[in-house]
Amino acid sequence: MKWGIQRSMLLDRMAAMPIIGGQIGKHYDECLRLKYSLNYRLLRNPASRRAFDGSVVNLNAIQRRLVEDLLTTGLATCHFSDLFGNDHLWSSLCEEISQFTARRDIKAAIESRQEGFTQSRDLGKVEHYILFKYPQDRCPVITADEVLLRLHLNSMILDVANSYLGLWSKLIYFDMWYTVPLDTETRFLSQRWHRDPEDRRKIRTFLYFSTVSSSSGAMEYMKGSHVGGPYEHVFPWKDPLTTPYPPDGEVERLIPESQHVFLEGPPGTLIFCDTAGFHRGGISRAVPRILATSAFVTPASLHGRRYDIDDSVRASSLGPAARFAVS
Repeated sequence: MKWGIQRSMLLDRMAAMPIIGGQIGKHYDECLRLKYSLNYRLLRNPASRRAFDGSVVNLNAIQRRLVEDLLTTGLATCHFSDLFGNDHLWSSLCEEISQFTARRDIKAAIESRQEGFTQSRDLGKVEHYILFKYPQDRCPVITADEVLLRLHLNSMILDVANSYLGLWSKLIYFDMWYTVPLDTETRFLSQRWHRDPEDRRKIRTFLYFSTVSSSSGAMEYMKGSHVGGPYEHVFPWKDPLTTPYPPDGEVERLIPESQHVFLEGPPGTLIFCDTAGFHRGGISRAVPRILATSAFVTPASLHGRRYDIDDSVRASSLGPAARFAVS
């Protein structure tokens, strides 16, 4: 499965036809852009904003600080225990991480990718530098007892995402990542500066289960490069169909070094980040980076859920905002 925009298979096939396919593809892309614009400005997002405004959201002091930091810089951090104070949930997450990293296929993939890189010294020949808990060739079916779903639908996280976006958001992705250590200085794919394509404004969360530093793959972020920030005009997010990758060196030239931060921290570090702002993945040279992550977008996004839910989720006692997030 190629993750990304939910497109019509029929129209994509027609766009591949000789002679007329190019024009069909061009007009279809313009229709998708128009759909996004209408939903963002007039239809889906305004309706979701009204639902959020009509709901009762009681943020605690830490949540209020997180939202304020996000609005100011596009980035906010705290420690899991400060926000949740829930040893049981943390223990359940740690157990899930342990099972993930102990899987035979994960251990084999780590060894294979490190060996392949050692032989070729070419990142382009390594399948991917991140290993995932869920399969990437199909949507996993998620049940109500899935700890990652419970984590990201928890009001401690969901209310922060919704309050920053100012509407009821969609939870389109969550997973666990193991970044394979590869001794290189070469930046590849998302390790270059970019803005995420899913939406003009979005929230990614990162919860660390290992100590993450600049040498173990810490993501880097340019504060203030989100929409509403002082650097939103630098290679701005314009097109929902593309991922902007500026020429190497241009982001550093146009945004002051004082805005450049490494998202480092010990286990339990929880990061909220608007990744429509400039960011890039770090390079894990010696030790792995192990984390859980999620993505919240506005209802206008052309990107759908990267998972399916079963009847146990539909039958569970979710609140209105949580039910909307997985709908």
